[in-house]
Amino acid sequence: MNHSPRTIAVAPAAVLISICISHSGIGQTLSVNFRGTMPLGTTATDQNGQKFTVTGLSGLTWVQDSLFVAVMDNSDKLVLLDVQLAVDGTISFAAIVGGLSLAESRDFEGIAYTTVDRDSVFLCEEDTPAVQEYSHSEGALLQTLDTPPVFFNLRPNFGFESLSRHPAGTELWTANEEALTVDGERSTPQDGTVVRLLRYTLSGQTGIPAEQFAHITEPMHGGKISGGRSGLVDLAVLPNSKILALERSFALSIPDFFESRLYELDFSDATDVSGFADGLIGETFTPVAKHLLWSGSVGNLEGLALGPSLTGGNQSLLGIVDDGDPLSTNQLVAFELLLPCDLDGDGSIGILDLLLLLSNWGPCPDPPARCPADLNGDSTVGILDLLALLANWGPCP
Repeated sequence: MNHSPRTIAVAPAAVLISICISHSGIGQTLSVNFRGTMPLGTTATDQNGQKFTVTGLSGLTWVQDSLFVAVMDNSDKLVLLDVQLAVDGTISFAAIVGGLSLAESRDFEGIAYTTVDRDSVFLCEEDTPAVQEYSHSEGALLQTLDTPPVFFNLRPNFGFESLSRHPAGTELWTANEEALTVDGERSTPQDGTVVRLLRYTLSGQTGIPAEQFAHITEPMHGGKISGGRSGLVDLAVLPNSKILALERSFALSIPDFFESRLYELDFSDATDVSGFADGLIGETFTPVAKHLLWSGSVGNLEGLALGPSLTGGNQSLLGIVDDGDPLSTNQLVAFELLLPCDLDGDGSIGILDLLLLLSNWGPCPDPPARCPADLNGDSTVGILDLLALLANWGPCP
């Protein structure tokens, strides 16, 4: 499924989308292999020696080596995980190894680790909505980032659901799950919903709200059902600044009531909608384009996290399932993220990709907001990127 850039206008009564199809496709540079699932336990022990039940896992982040941290919604709890990966990204071992009680309880949905030196996590919660930073060792609240006022026009339970930090520490991304009341309608079996991606620039660990971009989810994958939805549930920022988006649909569809969709986003023609502070209804704008990488049913998949590099240069990518319904259980979902593919989007790595890489030789922009030729994520297009491209010469996987 290849979604070309669309210019849309949102009418007051409903989300009426007038589509202008662009003749230029998305230069896809990514592909993924689904590597299966691994069950998790149901109990953990926090820093005070207190046991608690592990449930409602809604976000996931990688710390270092085999250590990941998950966040539980509607709680004050983080869950520490030891996850061992095979060379192709398959999970060979996973266990709950600890927990952390935070200074307060909120409906936390997304999580992003900072650095080993700072040892903290950013968390987003959907009720206020807000992005906050907590100590990873003590659980103390360190700071609350400013939320642009337009996001206070949220529908209940559809505020900030996504959170991801650029590996270089230059930016932080979040988004609401379904449309703000001033932006459009909720998702249906016929139509998706318009949500806002919000970028924070990070100076040290201080986040400043910057651009906003519209993202349109797919319609629900089946018929109407109580609690049905099709929203954006998480983001993952890659070292080369590409962004992955995870959509989750819940609908009347037997046997798979849940459907998850993983996309690569393209911002090249997208409108910065931060100036539409009164809402997107009646405005004309171009949302981010997206390319489907994977879709499937693994239960209520809510969290997404970039993991460590794999042998051979590919990247691990993990998801986490929320057990808060009769159909889902605590489990991890594994993907192998294939890097690189092609820079010009023709399905193979060849001479045009080489020329594109060479034309971008040198340091990436500061911050490296869009630097797809930086294949190894070191903020410079250089010899290591050239070697990675040459090693993958030929058709993409």
